Amino acid sequence: MLLWPCFLGLAISNGNLWDYLIFFIGTLAMRSAGCIINDIADQDFDRQVNRTKTRPLASKQLTTSQALMATIFFLCISLVAWFFLNTNAKYISLIGVLLMVIYPFTKRFINWPQLFLGITFNFGLIVAVTHSGTLTLSILILFLSLVGWTIFYDTIYAFADIQDDLKIGIKSTAIVMQQFPKTYLTICNVLIHIILLTFLRTEGLICIIPITAGFFYLQTLLFKWKIENPQCCTETFSKCHFWGLGLWLWIVLTL
Repeated sequence: MLLWPCFLGLAISNGNLWDYLIFFIGTLAMRSAGCIINDIADQDFDRQVNRTKTRPLASKQLTTSQALMATIFFLCISLVAWFFLNTNAKYISLIGVLLMVIYPFTKRFINWPQLFLGITFNFGLIVAVTHSGTLTLSILILFLSLVGWTIFYDTIYAFADIQDDLKIGIKSTAIVMQQFPKTYLTICNVLIHIILLTFLRTEGLICIIPITAGFFYLQTLLFKWKIENPQCCTETFSKCHFWGLGLWLWIVLTL
């Protein structure tokens, strides 16, 4: 989910193979560090959620100190990749690190933590474009579409834990949308592709194929999604990443 925004940024700004390698390594390391930071922050909550109670920290298979050591290890790998960024991208990427640290705590205070997650998860697009090209208004439009994509897939994911979250007081868009989730997410899907259409037209790219295919792919997942089934929520969430993969491949082949 973090990789495709980075690759999209590189495809749009003509990044080379070396750039792809840097962002591949950096994304994997930062994603790992972010997951650990999230589990450190949420370990007390995770013990009360059926799906997450067996996670290493929640089940006390690991100590917080051990988790912090693992975080430092992955951050060191990220630092190696960071040194290969240009100066502007280095500074911009620090904002992404700050967002990653803040995100786990948003679930305690705001009803739309998935919006904050969308900004965090897709910030790699901004970093990648800053590294290998120029940040423009059209890139920010694409960024908004990707934020909508994250809200879409992570709301589905959040439904896997909605009953536990309601009991322990964790906030999410799943709770906000619980009365009519498929209706709200259909609206979200429409907005994602309207914004994406605006980006593609700004870039002078053929629009009908990715817009139609992307919309119907997410809508098909939504149609097949069994809201009451936590495993189906997780599987549907996982399949959403193909939308990002497809968009990246289409842009690579078109540009």
